[in-house]
Amino acid sequence: MKKLVVVLFLIFIVENYAQVSVVVNKSVGESSVNSSKLASIYSLSQTKWSDGSKIVVFDQSSDNDQKASFYKFIAKEPQALKKEWLKKQFSGEAKAPESLSSDDEVLKKVASTQGAIGYVKSSSVNGNVKVLLEIK
Repeated sequence: MKKLVVVLFLIFIVENYAQVSVVVNKSVGESSVNSSKLASIYSLSQTKWSDGSKIVVFDQSSDNDQKASFYKFIAKEPQALKKEWLKKQFSGEAKAPESLSSDDEVLKKVASTQGAIGYVKSSSVNGNVKVLLEIK
């Protein structure tokens, strides 16, 4: 009986742990990205792709599993990053990312915005965007 409970618990954890995909507009030339580069992009330190085109960053507005997994992967706290964004926005260095309310909204914005990047639950990904990285 104990083994059954443990197995069911592990299945529950695995199913509820959000696998996150980092998605970009199909115009983006990059084929992969690592945590360090994502941290630079999301802290607005890197504002251009390797081909010189502008990076447009989209974030998730609600505190959900994919947001928690993404921020853990890039080793940033959401509130600390928001402070960095506000500083850069007020100084004119960069524009704070638009926060979107759902995976569907992120996918639509990324698909329709040249140079865009965002993150969504992997199960939400569709063929309108390109996946650069899957965080497991």
